Amino acid sequence: MPRKRLRIVPARLKRMRHGVTPRWYARFYGNYVSTTGKRKRFSFQVKISRRLSQNRRTLARLIRSTCIALKYDRMVPEHIQGEIFPTFLTLLYRTPWFGIRRLMNYEPGVVYER
Repeated sequence: MPRKRLRIVPARLKRMRHGVTPRWYARFYGNYVSTTGKRKRFSFQVKISRRLSQNRRTLARLIRSTCIALKYDRMVPEHIQGEIFPTFLTLLYRTPWFGIRRLMNYEPGVVYER
């Protein structure tokens, strides 16, 4: 019996309609267990530039790499709850990330205009 493959990005995030542009932010939030064993939560946003909003493939790739860092690498960026990062470059390369014991759940998402 074949094993189910885990999805890096939740399925409903992949349902992007063509011709609809992303609004302002990519949001990431969820719960994790720290290395000391305490349950904590994270919540941060990344501003989507006009250039990124027109290139869906690059935006999806950046969201996927953030999800991989959260889920498989078990890392969370150092941030204040609800912090807004100006770019994905700042989030992924200029922000220090710390290790966690286990990611309980997470929810990435982008708000789209109608």
